[in-house]
Amino acid sequence: MVPGRESLLTRRRFLLGCTLAPLLLPAFSILEARFPSYRYVMEQFDIDPSYIRNPRFVDFITRNESRYRRFYENSLKRGKAYIPLFKDLLSSGGLSHLFVYLSMTESGFKRTAKSNKKAAGLWQFMAATARRFNLTVTKNRDERYDPVASTKAAMEYIQTLYRMFGKWYLVMMAYNCGEGRLQRAIKKAGTDDFATLMDDRAAYLPKETRNYLRKIILLSMMGEKIKSSPEKKDIRIRDIILPDTEVAVNIYGGITLEKLARLLRMNPGRLAKLNPQFAGGRIDAELGLTQVFIPRDRLPYYDAFYTPPTLEQIFRDKHYSRLIAHVVRRGDTLRTIARAYHSTPLDLIIANQLKSVTLKRGAIVMVPVTQPEYERRMTY
Repeated sequence: MVPGRESLLTRRRFLLGCTLAPLLLPAFSILEARFPSYRYVMEQFDIDPSYIRNPRFVDFITRNESRYRRFYENSLKRGKAYIPLFKDLLSSGGLSHLFVYLSMTESGFKRTAKSNKKAAGLWQFMAATARRFNLTVTKNRDERYDPVASTKAAMEYIQTLYRMFGKWYLVMMAYNCGEGRLQRAIKKAGTDDFATLMDDRAAYLPKETRNYLRKIILLSMMGEKIKSSPEKKDIRIRDIILPDTEVAVNIYGGITLEKLARLLRMNPGRLAKLNPQFAGGRIDAELGLTQVFIPRDRLPYYDAFYTPPTLEQIFRDKHYSRLIAHVVRRGDTLRTIARAYHSTPLDLIIANQLKSVTLKRGAIVMVPVTQPEYERRMTY
């Protein structure tokens, strides 16, 4: 190339850069203004807040914001019964409530969601991972579809991943691509730095995982903004989750969803759809007291027609014949007392008409026992 021409091209590029720079910088500042919660969100996930200015992330938001806002709205409509529950469980377990957006990203709050790889439920567990964290996955019962059980398992998995990797963004990466895949990426990159692992040219992580992180961050910033925004369109979205259309009620095991539906004067198929965790349509007696989701308009029928087993029924079914008075000592719980007498915590709840599982020291708890257990204790 002719030296003079090369110098001319260099000057033109410089001038073009000077012309575009003022146009690009406002784009970055507009994002910061559009998502005022960005700093809080990124710090919660151990990400440097300056990532809001990352060109790849800016491009991702520019191309996808409208689509993911629709996804967010549709997810809220489906998840209005779960979002407050998930946030309470996450916070009580010492986790950021922002992990609710991980569930949103995974399933869009479709309780019956199932991927092509056979991951299932609101947190998209594979069967092997579900069993690893004590979820039941059988032909009759699949707790991956149980909102409470699966959330508790997801919390345990998230905490396990944090103990392995030590940073919350690494937890989310591993949740998507697997622990081994992330470890290989970190080894290849020579660092666990967020920006390095998210680099699209180096591609240390799969593209799916990189976009998975960007989507969670975007939904989190979007959701936290909408939560406090005075704009009419955001108020309208917030109103979506206010009227609960489903409620959780306590049901004692040993009943079918079909029989429960008859008591509630509702279609059995609709009740089964609300409770996919009971794959066989039966709530096993061994579950004891469990929660079932019913439409809010069926709550009066639940109050009027559902009666839990009486103490007489429990006595008959479990061959109890006596009641023994137990004085609550320091450290006693319903579980420890029941175990000592070969009973169950739920039998103690019913026998004593307890409204709380918290026991006061010195209180008397009546424990139903079998005749052999009664005789054995009377010999001491």
